[in-house]
Amino acid sequence: KYPEVKEFEKTWSEWLGMKYSVMVNSGASANFISIAMVKELKGTGEVIVPPIGWVSDISSIVQLGMTPVFVDVDMKNLAITAENIKAAITPDTKAIVLIHCLGFNGISDEIIQIAKENNIMLIEDCCESHGATYNGQKIGTFGDISLFSFYFGHHITTIEGGVVCVNEDKLYDLAKLFRSHGMTREASQETQNYYQSNYPEL
Repeated sequence: KYPEVKEFEKTWSEWLGMKYSVMVNSGASANFISIAMVKELKGTGEVIVPPIGWVSDISSIVQLGMTPVFVDVDMKNLAITAENIKAAITPDTKAIVLIHCLGFNGISDEIIQIAKENNIMLIEDCCESHGATYNGQKIGTFGDISLFSFYFGHHITTIEGGVVCVNEDKLYDLAKLFRSHGMTREASQETQNYYQSNYPEL
């Protein structure tokens, strides 16, 4: 329907190195959609977050009935540490929101491993760090979901706007579904059939 948006999504995916990008109206909406995706796949529970970030990193969690669990950051890169993440994990932990602040890269092999070993979704909020790299690979390509903002104060701008990036088909469908306020019209036929059969009253 909007060829410029489709072109941007494709170009952004190619530049970043992710399979899919879903354009939204803001980085804050990208935050909200990422947590909605976690809730849909994992149910309600706890989300590990840093105390440094943007309000929508936390408000999205609260608005969706999840519990933010704050852990401290490393002053060298302003990102939460693997050690603090490990100490905060409980059976209710559903996701980790790793915020790459002010152009810094906050990822590490240990953080990636912790998420995988504990079956916890890793969300990279890259809204302030477009193009930062870790071992030669762009941030936003290490987690399950990554988020970027194109607010006018950021590295690349569309005045307003944001994007949700994923590699998995299921996550791509969910990102499009939540962008459309829960309507399945943009999702695959398989996803549409799933929701039609499981929620016939809708």
